[in-house]
Amino acid sequence: MKRTGPSAAEPKPSLGPLDVVSGFSYKLFGRYSNGIAANSPWLRDEIMGSNMRITPEGLISLAFFGTVLSALIFAAEIGVALALANPFLLLISGAFAATPPLVFLLVMRSPKISQGSRSAALENELPFVVGFIVVLAGGGISPIGSLRRIAGMTGIFPNAAKEAKRILLDIDVFGLDPVTALEKAAETNPNKPFAELLYGYTTIIKTGGDISSFLNNKLKEIYEARSIKVKKASETIGTLAEGYVTITSVLGISLFVLFQSQALISHSSSGLQGIEVFGMVGVPAFSMLFMYMLNAVQARYPYIDYRAYKAFGLSAPVGVVLFALPLPLDLFFHTSVALLGATVAPMVVAIRAAREKNALEKALPDFIRDISEGRKIGLSPEQTIQSLADKHYGLLSKHVKKMSSQVSWGVSTVQVIRTFADGVKSWVTREAGMLLTEVIDVGGGTVKSFSDLADFTRKMNDLEGEKRSALKPYLFINYFAAIMVIVTTFIMAYFISTPINLGPTGTSAASAPAIDKGSIDILLTVAVFESWFIGMVGGKMGEGSVADGFKHAFALVVIAIVAVFIAQAVMHLSLL
Repeated sequence: MKRTGPSAAEPKPSLGPLDVVSGFSYKLFGRYSNGIAANSPWLRDEIMGSNMRITPEGLISLAFFGTVLSALIFAAEIGVALALANPFLLLISGAFAATPPLVFLLVMRSPKISQGSRSAALENELPFVVGFIVVLAGGGISPIGSLRRIAGMTGIFPNAAKEAKRILLDIDVFGLDPVTALEKAAETNPNKPFAELLYGYTTIIKTGGDISSFLNNKLKEIYEARSIKVKKASETIGTLAEGYVTITSVLGISLFVLFQSQALISHSSSGLQGIEVFGMVGVPAFSMLFMYMLNAVQARYPYIDYRAYKAFGLSAPVGVVLFALPLPLDLFFHTSVALLGATVAPMVVAIRAAREKNALEKALPDFIRDISEGRKIGLSPEQTIQSLADKHYGLLSKHVKKMSSQVSWGVSTVQVIRTFADGVKSWVTREAGMLLTEVIDVGGGTVKSFSDLADFTRKMNDLEGEKRSALKPYLFINYFAAIMVIVTTFIMAYFISTPINLGPTGTSAASAPAIDKGSIDILLTVAVFESWFIGMVGGKMGEGSVADGFKHAFALVVIAIVAVFIAQAVMHLSLL
């Protein structure tokens, strides 16, 4: 009789790249990593608090493998440099001597880095998650029951859903009681406010305190902490904005003066190459780095509206074609037309998306508050929605009318609101819509649940408004920087191209300009290209989204075009 084992019937578990590499590393360095791991108990705690799924022994083995591999690569580079007897190549290879120990340290610190990413991702969702738990608690749902609902909301709370699944895994699979599972999660979670929430809840359960009061107080603390974080982020952005203006504007003006001084002395335009490299390569590279730094500082939501970026992807070839066409225009104006052609479509899409998003988020608290008032007088959620169909909520009105029609057709209220939440592009609105469905689903929605939800959405809307108001002033810094670049180009071109009086009576002059019309055209082209990138940074800095930068980039290019014609009329300077 043929014997069959479990492997013949069960599929082998799939392994990721990290599992394969760490397994191979452990085969090579397992004997060394076991002893080190036994003397490093802190490493297991760091891994438990990270998003990494690896044992301490596997991580140490991976660090050894990476170190040995990088050392072999470094030795090969040195060998090639010696074989070629090339001092320059040997110098470059020697600069990478510190790579092997750096690789070891980086791999060993990767759990700590992962902890920071895990904490930051959960931080952005925490006010909404706690608000969700508070609202459902008003309907009689325990926090454990709320976590079970959050675990299924990967589209709304992707990071909180992971945390909820970890807790439920200990309860449902490993058999831990809820209090022990929550305490374990609090010990390993790197996000301090969330860990304090779990610890506080377990303490309330043990002492028999008021859970609802505790959750409301915790939500208030999180609001205050969020408000303080917004202010600190605004201060950090202000510091970064000063540095950005210094690099793009002040440094650019200084380089312009130095290069043109060189041109005056050498009677050539060789300094233009340095200005072109700085404006066409340096400013875009620094702008992208700055936007990356802003993205790390600003609060981010799990949902991103990609419509403006898709529009830019479709319209960018239009700008390339416009620039490639042999139009009878100077380079400055030709470049401006190409940039405007590539930006106009995403600008329109971004403006409409922002207007819709802000209008929905502004009107939603009033809508939920009206539902709460309807519940107070005894109306069902269905009757309340139908009674509000004719009330004006701005752009939200069409959605309310649609929900009223669907309710009249017999569609369940939960399905109606879920359809509304899935159809909007605002993450805050989607989150509030899902909350509303949960409030109704827990038992028709108590008056207290609707009141708590209305208060929560109002506070979050106020917090968003506070964040936008705090960031708005920094937008003008970008406009100031871009205008400085354009105006400085005009002034320098004017003074360089104006005859210089040499005699004591002013009768003799050097009438030969140090810069010609073609050079001025190149300078203006560089200036408008810089202004376009500065506008993109302005959207990220002042409104929190790169998509909002399309309208500022478009506006700054238009300002540059208008400024050229004004300069020609005021300064009597033939720039184009």
